[in-house]
Parts: sequence; C-alpha cells; structure tokens
Amino acid sequence: MKMNDIITESAELTPQQKKLAALGRILMHQSGSTKDMELANVMSRVGNELSAFGELFAARTMAELVQKTGASEVIIKKLVAYAEKIEKHKADIAQDHDDGGLDDTDDEDEFDSPSDADTARDADRFAKGE
Repeated sequence: MKMNDIITESAELTPQQKKLAALGRILMHQSGSTKDMELANVMSRVGNELSAFGELFAARTMAELVQKTGASEVIIKKLVAYAEKIEKHKADIAQDHDDGGLDDTDDEDEFDSPSDADTARDADRFAKGE
C-alpha cells in the first residue's frame, strides 16, 4: 500500500460526516446574522466542531462534542435541528425554483392584455368622442 492510498482512505468522509459538515457550515453562516452574541458564539463553536466531526483531532462522539464546544447535549441537538430546518427550507426553495419559480399557477398571460399603446389610443378616442 502506498502512502497516497493511506492518505486518500483516511481523508474520505462518510455520508453522515458530510451531512454534519454541511449542517455545521449552516450554523456558522447563521451565527453571523444572529444578534445575540452569546448564541452566535455557541452556534459558531458547534458549527465548527460539526464541520470537522469524525476527523483526526476532532470530536467523534456526542460526549466529545459537548466537551469541545462547552454546550450541553440538549443545546447541540436543538442547533442541529435548527440547521436541518434551514437546510430543508433551502432545498424546498431550490426545488420550487427548478419547478418554475414561486408562482406556478401560470393563470395570467402578460401578453394577453392590451399594450400601453392600445390603452392610450382607446383613451384618446374616448376623449374625442369617437
């Protein structure tokens, strides 16, 4: 086995680690717009640890995550649920965009109504009594 094979094997992330890393990045991003600085700091610390979860020198269990972040298990679970909710919301918006945007009814054709020029011409004729 070559050294590159060992490095490549150890650097690959499991699907669970990829999901936790994505949720961690969401928490870190959201911490920037949080007005409560204490909450923002906790979100940032938890997000940072989640983004590296399972890697070398990073937390590998919930107990290690609690120890490294200083947040309780309950708080970490709430923050992960919050990040999952944001992730789902973003996925729903992306899917809606792929489906044709926010207005999928297509019940109004903008080219079906008279143009401004037609409306102005009709108004002039009415004013002249024609």
